[in-house]
Amino acid sequence: MQAEVGTATQIKYWTHLRVFTLWLLGAGRRAGDHGVLLVAGTADVQRFMAHLRTATLDSSRTALSPSTRKNYLASLRSFYRYCVAVGLVSSDPTVMVRTPRVVTTPGLHLSAGEIRRLLDAPGTPRERIQTYLLVFTAARSGELRTLRWDDIDFHRRTIRLTGKGNRSRTIDIHPLLMAELRRWHVYQDHEAERNSSLRTARMDPSTDFVLVTSRGKPVQGSTIYRQLKRRACEIGLHPLERGKHEHRSLVSPHALRRSFATQLLNKGIPIDAVADVLGHASLDTTRRHYAFSDDERRRMTIEAFTA
Repeated sequence: MQAEVGTATQIKYWTHLRVFTLWLLGAGRRAGDHGVLLVAGTADVQRFMAHLRTATLDSSRTALSPSTRKNYLASLRSFYRYCVAVGLVSSDPTVMVRTPRVVTTPGLHLSAGEIRRLLDAPGTPRERIQTYLLVFTAARSGELRTLRWDDIDFHRRTIRLTGKGNRSRTIDIHPLLMAELRRWHVYQDHEAERNSSLRTARMDPSTDFVLVTSRGKPVQGSTIYRQLKRRACEIGLHPLERGKHEHRSLVSPHALRRSFATQLLNKGIPIDAVADVLGHASLDTTRRHYAFSDDERRRMTIEAFTA
């Protein structure tokens, strides 16, 4: 179970299992000799899924979406499949549980003008290069977190990204991103001269990350996510009502991935080429979540038919 998924997915699994465990205990389920998860039955899973329909598990106090509930069930299914395989339980209690229905709708995608505003927004040098990387590679925030200078080939103008399932892909670097990467590389060199932690990190290719803190440590994915939202808020780009000490916007790394894919698909780039850049193992993923045509492309599609 652990070897087949990345760290972020493992964390998600254990988080979901912990929520299920606490719910079982709160519902009066007694732990057996091997733990409460191993005595749960189909009825327990069904009641838990019903509970999630009205539950608010974070500070936002909003009910969980069908997509989130589907993820919870997927985590439980992965866990119980593993338990059956190694003989910890005799049957999988999730088999008969209905999967929440998720209706896929076009999410936010930014126009070319909005992307330009985001790129030009004020901020720190690191925030600027983070934004350029997100826009021109369509990378996930977790992929940028692990990006090292050794993954960038300035001569060939390519960048290697390591994504879900530890799968890596190499894509070409957009000319605008190349200029920013060279500028950022020089900036880091200057910073390393006066920062011993950064200097030490840069001496070893395995710790020479593109996005680092002042202590020479890789930037957390959550930091990339949060700083992007703050950057968008400061220029008034798709803002949401602000919480206390919080910058909220619909703009996110995933929205930039969607914007990247939607723009390319609407320009006629083949879907398999877009899927390769996004790092999708299946074309179905690209088709379901990113292949939303604009009005002009839909019109041209109909008019292209002859009889």
